[in-house]
Amino acid sequence: DRQIADGTYEADMRYMYDNLFTEEPFKSFKNMFDVHYVNVVSATEGYKVGDTALEGWFGEGTAVGGADAKCFDYALNAISDTEMDEALIIVAMNSNRYAGTCYMYYPGAGAGDYGSGSAVAYFPKAGSAENFARLLHHEANGHGFAKLGDEYAYQENGAVPSSVVTATRAQQTDWGWWKNVDFTSDRTQVLWAHFLADDRYDDEGLGVYEGAYTYWTGAWRPTVNSIMNENTGGFNAPSREAIYYRIHKLAYGDSWEYDYEDFVEYDAVNRSSTA
Repeated sequence: DRQIADGTYEADMRYMYDNLFTEEPFKSFKNMFDVHYVNVVSATEGYKVGDTALEGWFGEGTAVGGADAKCFDYALNAISDTEMDEALIIVAMNSNRYAGTCYMYYPGAGAGDYGSGSAVAYFPKAGSAENFARLLHHEANGHGFAKLGDEYAYQENGAVPSSVVTATRAQQTDWGWWKNVDFTSDRTQVLWAHFLADDRYDDEGLGVYEGAYTYWTGAWRPTVNSIMNENTGGFNAPSREAIYYRIHKLAYGDSWEYDYEDFVEYDAVNRSSTA
């Protein structure tokens, strides 16, 4: 409550709000978003695991989380229950540790193919403004809003299991999740083949790079690095397309139809900055 009273809390909320819109396509389409912040008061100042209003915890590695149900309850102070099905809830943890996890909820029957479903993204302030923003871009913008997959890999994870491939492909087809990862190295069949065949994207560094979705082999990503890999380098073209698609579907409804050339026309701002 003291940090709310002295403006610390609001400053962090506004910092996150500003940084939600520093990366494309979020920057260009900021006017299509509604953003709210909700005051949440914990018993102790600073971060004490087990004594926070949202029951936040830190696990192994970069794993973090909390009580998702309480997050949804607090969010009802800002939005209606009917809006919750597509809401992104962002939880800033008042700690200098470096971590981050996003929990994505399966959409209901008849969901659209535009990254449908709600999400809760948890990450701490991580010791610096730069780290705070990078975690926001990866966990909230990338995972939570666009339902993008991780583009990094752990050698100990080995090859992606066939059961994971089957389940993930179904989610890609039915819900429009994970549009930036695939399980084929065929440049003519991979999900971003249309970009590889378009000479307007020759300077994007696009290809088919093995190691993605946390698996060392059998999964491929579009670029060597991106926000979905090392939290730097911007969103690559397939990710920008997924973000653009979801923004417009949520803003205009199911009647809005995607046109690749319209996207390419918008995306000139990103191609010119990387050339």
